[in-house]
Amino acid sequence: MKYLKGLKYVTAEPIVRQTNIKGHSILTRFGSLDVDGKLTIFDWFPWDGNSGPVPNWRSTLEASAVHDILCNWINDGLLPISLQPMVDQEYYNICVEHGLWEWVAKVRLIAIRWYMLGKKKSFHRKVYEA
Repeated sequence: MKYLKGLKYVTAEPIVRQTNIKGHSILTRFGSLDVDGKLTIFDWFPWDGNSGPVPNWRSTLEASAVHDILCNWINDGLLPISLQPMVDQEYYNICVEHGLWEWVAKVRLIAIRWYMLGKKKSFHRKVYEA
C-alpha cells in the first residue's frame, strides 16, 4: 500500500474561480485551467491547508487550495516557474475577498514570497509504503 502524509483537507465540491493565470490549458485528475484563466478544482482534491505555523481560517482555506494546485502544476512543469509571483498574488486576492484583513494577507504574501526566494521548491509529497 502506498500513501501520503500531511494532508488535512479534501474538497467536497468543485471550486470554480476566475484567476489571472491566462494563456494555459491544463486538465489533470484534480482540476483544470482554461486559457481564459478559469480554474476548476474537482471534488476530492487533497491539500494541506496553509503552510508553516499559520492557522487555517475560513478566510484562507480556498486560497490555500488554489495556491496548492497551481504550485503543484508549476512543480509538474505544466505551468512555468515565472508564474509563481502571480500564483502567490492569487492567494492574497482570495484571502482578502473572503474577509481576511488586508494587512494580515500582506504579511502572509510576504512570507510565501520569502519562503520561495532563491530556491526551487518541490511541492510533491513523499510517498510512503506500508
